[in-house]
Amino acid sequence: MKHELNYKDILKNLSACVLLAERVYTNGADIDFKIVFINDLFYKFTKGILKEGSLYSEFKHLVSNQIGWEKYAQIIFENKNDTVEEVLFSYTYNSWIKISIKKIDTNLISLVMNDISKEKSNEQLLDLQKRKLVSLKNEISTNEENLNQQEKSIKTLHSQLIFAAFHDSLTNLYNKAWIVAELKKYANSNSVNSFSVLLVDIDNINVMNDLKGHRAGDELIRNIAAVFKSYETEDIIPVRFSGDEFLLLFKHVNDRDSIKQVSCELLKQISELGVSYSSGISIYPDDSENADDILKFADMAKSEAKKQGKNNILYFQKFMQKKFLEKINIETKLSKAMLNKVFSLYFQPQYKIDTNELRGFEALIRWYDNDLGWISPEQFIPLAEETQLVIPLGEWVLETAISTLAIWEKTCGFEGIMSVNVSPVQFKKANFVESLINKVKKYGITPGKLEVEITEGIFIDDKDDAISKLNEIKSNGIGISLDDFGVGYSSLSYLQKLPLDTLKIDKSFIQNVTENNGVESNIIESIVNMVSKMGLSTIAEGVETYEQLSILKKFNCSIVQGFLKGKPMPKTLCEKMLMGDEASILTINDYTPENA
Repeated sequence: MKHELNYKDILKNLSACVLLAERVYTNGADIDFKIVFINDLFYKFTKGILKEGSLYSEFKHLVSNQIGWEKYAQIIFENKNDTVEEVLFSYTYNSWIKISIKKIDTNLISLVMNDISKEKSNEQLLDLQKRKLVSLKNEISTNEENLNQQEKSIKTLHSQLIFAAFHDSLTNLYNKAWIVAELKKYANSNSVNSFSVLLVDIDNINVMNDLKGHRAGDELIRNIAAVFKSYETEDIIPVRFSGDEFLLLFKHVNDRDSIKQVSCELLKQISELGVSYSSGISIYPDDSENADDILKFADMAKSEAKKQGKNNILYFQKFMQKKFLEKINIETKLSKAMLNKVFSLYFQPQYKIDTNELRGFEALIRWYDNDLGWISPEQFIPLAEETQLVIPLGEWVLETAISTLAIWEKTCGFEGIMSVNVSPVQFKKANFVESLINKVKKYGITPGKLEVEITEGIFIDDKDDAISKLNEIKSNGIGISLDDFGVGYSSLSYLQKLPLDTLKIDKSFIQNVTENNGVESNIIESIVNMVSKMGLSTIAEGVETYEQLSILKKFNCSIVQGFLKGKPMPKTLCEKMLMGDEASILTINDYTPENA
């Protein structure tokens, strides 16, 4: 049937998608639909898929199967309903669509389609807002009943947070953050006339943790805190400054003697708990008119007390600051010393305790400066590590020690051990093991006569890599010794994992092994018993008296090293001793230049 389309111009400009389709018969019986008109908007919406003259069967696979075109047409032509309308979301066109299909006559239908995505979105948004308003109304209604309780809870939480921020969780004493903030207030205040700080470092807390467990260590910390707490007044505030450091803040200073008296009484009680300490005192404004300096100066005094021996209290003195400036001077000279190769290597003998036989030597670096004289390794080695100069310096020490060992093997018949310290910075270098093995091969020494001394600092960054390197060193026959045992961060926890031959007990334990309280004595005995069962030898360093030696022998310690048996000596004096020169042997204990 042919229809006049005089309405075409009208439909073409409608704001809706409009399509007219005519029912046709194909193959004599099959029903199909032919598009007789499609306006521009419909054409654009369907991206040109539908065109006038096209049959539905030709393009049905290209249009959305979400819309039941055939079902709608069947409903209309069976006179079930002249018009079918539906709203749905089309994933094909990613739009909400309203479809209206109407029968025009027996064979002609119209299809009007509107994109109602915006309306639908607004409808959904409005519905969501309504639901939110209802929910908000309910929430407000509920919260009105709880506002007072919440306000109380917030105030309580705020107080708890303030307490947590400025108090130590284990002891409930004020913490470092509090004292730093407090001193900043003092620095900006014109009303503070004087105050003082006592800073106390408790020695060997790590050892307590390793030997008896962290519970015992925490209990000791709480007991120490209780002693500090017992001195608390309006003018004296106890603080846990760090893991093993405590502090007393004296808010007013009448005279030095009163501070010293309180400090001595407190530290006497600390000693009765079986621990040792080092402490420093600084006073504002006597030591500095800058309140920020007082903590720093107390720490300098504490460090000096530690160097001079444990269980000691020192006031800050200007010479301590002078030492700091000397450190800067040494750092400047260190680079020049490396370039000019002014370092020398000395050797300290080690003896077997049971037989008094020479076990070997430890190679020790020494530095003499024309302006400063003998500079202690304790001064320049940390600086060398900070500046990475310890890497070439350590290479020189290894090279010199191994070449010396080769000479002694050939010329002196030396069959002992050459022990060489290796810095953690040097050890962590990627090619350290390869370089070490090459030196052994280069000088042709017996690998088992070389022993590298490491400290627990090598495990800080990557313990798995450190253990892998140690295993490689061990597999090449080179001995391994753990130095400064008991003062590091891990102590006993790594021993079973390490391929060690020897363990050196730090001299800080040996110094007080004869004390009446017996703490160091018990620790040393426990260490020796434990590592002996693991098949390790023990070296006690820093032995200076026969009383110390007697106790170590009773504990079955393997090896002794210290001024009692021999001081560090230059290569020439060692060679005379190895060749049996009795005069040189008598000279050993009197040799002093390297100790200057």
